Amino acid sequence: MNRKLSLRIASLLFFLFGMFELFGLVLLFIPRELLPAEFTPNNFETQSAFWGLISGIYGISRIIAGYAIFSNKKWGMALGLLLCLTTMIVAPTIVPFGIVDLILTMVILLSLLHARYGSEKILQDE
Repeated sequence: MNRKLSLRIASLLFFLFGMFELFGLVLLFIPRELLPAEFTPNNFETQSAFWGLISGIYGISRIIAGYAIFSNKKWGMALGLLLCLTTMIVAPTIVPFGIVDLILTMVILLSLLHARYGSEKILQDE
């Protein structure tokens, strides 16, 4: 796999992941009675606005990072790496959706690292 393909994969996944995160904002406007019981945690009303806002911020940030990576901007890769790191820290606290977040984040992170370093060896003299 070449580096350009790695950037395209990361960019596409950031766009998709961002759209997925923006769906969290939509959930704020759906009445709880319409959502399945398994989908709504016990403290949904008290924390839904907070998580909806966080989800929106992450979603917009991921779409911006995806666009910047697609445009081959260095700051897009830096933003993407920061988003991956923060997601890996926060995702385990969001059960069960955090599992999907971690899987997507790992694929994006590996794509970004491959795009940056390729198949280079760690020690060049060996």
